[in-house]
Amino acid sequence: MKKSPTIARINAANTHPIDVYVSPVNLTANGRAHLGHAAGPYLRMDVVQRHLKRAGHRVRSGLTTDGFENHVLVRAARENTDPSELAHGFHVKIVEDLASLGIVFDHFDDPAHGRNLQRFSNVSGALMGALFAAGSLQFRTMRLPIDDTPSAVTRPEQRFCIGGWFGATCPVCAASAGSFFCEQCGYHFEPEEARDPISRRGRIVQWADDISAFLSISEKDRLLRAWDDTAIEPSFRDIAKRYVARKGQQMRLTVPGLHGLGWSSPHFKTRQILFSYSSLLYAHSLYCGQRDTESSGRPSPFVLDSDAFLISATGVDNTIPMLVGTTGCALGQDSFRPFDRIFFNYFLRLNGSKFSTSRGHVIWAGEIARTPNVSIDVLRVYLSEICPEEAEADLISEQLVDRYNVLFDQMSAAIDRCTGIVNAAPAPTCCYVDGAMMTALDRLYEKQCAALSLDHLLVSQASKPVIEWVDCVNAATSHETAYTWLMGFSVLGWPLMPKITEALWRWLGHSGHPLAGCASRPSSARNGSVPKIDGRRLAAKDIDWCLPGKSAA
Repeated sequence: MKKSPTIARINAANTHPIDVYVSPVNLTANGRAHLGHAAGPYLRMDVVQRHLKRAGHRVRSGLTTDGFENHVLVRAARENTDPSELAHGFHVKIVEDLASLGIVFDHFDDPAHGRNLQRFSNVSGALMGALFAAGSLQFRTMRLPIDDTPSAVTRPEQRFCIGGWFGATCPVCAASAGSFFCEQCGYHFEPEEARDPISRRGRIVQWADDISAFLSISEKDRLLRAWDDTAIEPSFRDIAKRYVARKGQQMRLTVPGLHGLGWSSPHFKTRQILFSYSSLLYAHSLYCGQRDTESSGRPSPFVLDSDAFLISATGVDNTIPMLVGTTGCALGQDSFRPFDRIFFNYFLRLNGSKFSTSRGHVIWAGEIARTPNVSIDVLRVYLSEICPEEAEADLISEQLVDRYNVLFDQMSAAIDRCTGIVNAAPAPTCCYVDGAMMTALDRLYEKQCAALSLDHLLVSQASKPVIEWVDCVNAATSHETAYTWLMGFSVLGWPLMPKITEALWRWLGHSGHPLAGCASRPSSARNGSVPKIDGRRLAAKDIDWCLPGKSAA
């Protein structure tokens, strides 16, 4: 297992900063980003980025949306619109949704749009060429269903009932499943393996043989060793191990289709495009690496000899795609490297039921963020606390309001108390930090760093040290102790509450964002007006409009 970036003790400068690159799994551009997305991998990775920057590491990041995923075609067909235009429209909304919660990336592109497409095609072609050169590709004939919906003159690639058009019973756990995956047990299956196959757009009338490219890793237990090196948690590793035990170290890399990144071979009978859950999934990461190269002037963090620490994250439904598809593509060639850490989370429910874009059972991130005078900082703390890292969690709208108000009241009162004490001190005042409070801060910082360890990440525990620090506010009676409390709150709170903590940090006379290594460097300068947490307390009726059945898609 690759060693995680070192986190120095608070007020100690990091003497060995390293390059870190964060690239979570893309979002399918068939809908907007809801709180189920935000409270899972994307908020987690935003918190991790800030945590590592706070420790002095050099952190860069990239994210994409997938406009080629088959469910984009399904929605475009339903709405009788162009799939590329639909996907790019949702890309713009997804960027806005996540940014409304303070979740931002250095690059957040639609690789299938405009000039981005050529870059995307180049990196995907390089990946497939490297896999072919390394002998990791096999061409296999699989039986695929054809339904009666397309006309007789439709091209063969469009007649197959696959992806979002295909429904079935999972051959492993017997749950209702569709596309190529079972969300219940995580298994990836070929249509011919599935039980009770149906078409969601018509009636299956025949099955036909088609040849696709498949990844094949020959070295025994190569994937299993890689999962150990990547510190994959046992429950998610077990899902992938069951797949490998049943099907071996292999996975589909291409599917027949017209809307997607094509890859040609004389073996194929139909036009083949890269599969969104293996080769295309890894190509999205390589695209992000290429974008980083163009802006930083450094080699891509994904090239084989890069020493950057690579981090990704996704939900449990992408366990096989990430641990077999992406990791297998990274191991199956000699040009690009795998992630050093991949973090998974379970599903978040909403009032007892799974978030669902298709059913409209969602709270859109951008809509709740537009609630008049809501504090995004406080909302982020709540979402971090219910992050479904170790099991499924439930967002209960009434509990959201209650917990939000408790956090808002406690933190606002503490900040007002300490800024009032500091502001009332005669100027200029020579500042210094309080030793006893620094000892308490050091303990809480160490506790938070343990929760944000890249060897066992628990963002759901990251707010506890912040709350404990808020409980220490009664000890802040002097100018020095109040100053120390505010400085400590800025450092502890920044990964979760970037807006108020950055404002406090600058008001206390510092520049940039909170840095743990500067925690004991006081300043007598005060910059601007006294910071306060934006927003107000909420009532249940304040968020009622963005609950399922009442929000606009």
